[in-house]
Amino acid sequence: MASVPTIDLSAACAALGADICRRVPELGHIDPQRLLVCLSRSRADGSHGVYARIAPLRFAAGAIEHSRRRGRYLETFRLPSLNHEGREILYLIYLMVPRFLRLGCEQKLATVIHELYHIAEAFDGDLRRFPGRNFAHGSSRNGYNRIVARLQEQYIAQSPDPQLLDCLNLDEEGWRLGHFRLTGLNVPLPRARLVARQRL
Repeated sequence: MASVPTIDLSAACAALGADICRRVPELGHIDPQRLLVCLSRSRADGSHGVYARIAPLRFAAGAIEHSRRRGRYLETFRLPSLNHEGREILYLIYLMVPRFLRLGCEQKLATVIHELYHIAEAFDGDLRRFPGRNFAHGSSRNGYNRIVARLQEQYIAQSPDPQLLDCLNLDEEGWRLGHFRLTGLNVPLPRARLVARQRL
């Protein structure tokens, strides 16, 4: 009886992301060695909901501390550093499984590029910030999606190695039927901690 293959989805999507950053100039500021692709369980059924999300490990402009007023107090929070295999990590990308597996190949690729485009051009641990209240996606979510579609076309036009795209063919049915097993990084999201509280 043939053994069931175990696929490291974190490693496969990290390799794909690194290739995307190498081939697409607008993502060339990203150092793939300083981001991790992790798996997170999605519990709701159906195709609606979040497929992936990015967690920046720094505050605005790469600051490790952030102060805010709360009532009569000024509170200062600090983000802990995260190291993986001797590298300081600035971003975590979480793939929501199995919801991510319900997407088609092109949608999976668009999802990976969508999260990569969130990374600040300074690559300082902060997100790319657009003008206005919705700084993460700008004034138009459709406009953001058009940028992602353009970057996706640029990448596919360069005929990337088909083996790098294999992870996009994984689907929920095959996973549930036991045709393959999934493994990947499970990294708890580092939380900012209160380091100072000053009465105003």
